[in-house]
Amino acid sequence: MRESVGGTLLLQIVLVFLTVYIGFMAIVINYGRVFRYKNAIINAIEQNEGYGSCTDISTMVKRLGYNGDYVISATMTEKGAIYSVKVYIDFQVPLVRTKLSIPISGETRLVDTVFTDKLDDDFTCTQKDY
Repeated sequence: MRESVGGTLLLQIVLVFLTVYIGFMAIVINYGRVFRYKNAIINAIEQNEGYGSCTDISTMVKRLGYNGDYVISATMTEKGAIYSVKVYIDFQVPLVRTKLSIPISGETRLVDTVFTDKLDDDFTCTQKDY
């Protein structure tokens, strides 16, 4: 009888460890994927020397294949614009039925943009705009 109880306890410990490990790997894989999207968005903004409207940014993000939430804002300086990009990882935890949203943010280098006349000081685009 002792050996059957000990075997059951060991099996439960292994299952809990396996569940935690699989959950951790899922988080790491999603984080890496969203981090690549953030870098691709930053590279596209820098290569095109900025974007002038939320429609252009929305088209670019859809072309990259990112379907999650994002916020892109531009801060104007005397020499150009600096774009801030924030993308979100969304996790749904099934046992407690909660949705976690973790932001990953980054900035472009100073972009000598051709759209300086179109941009306001508080230019912001979100996924919900378009």
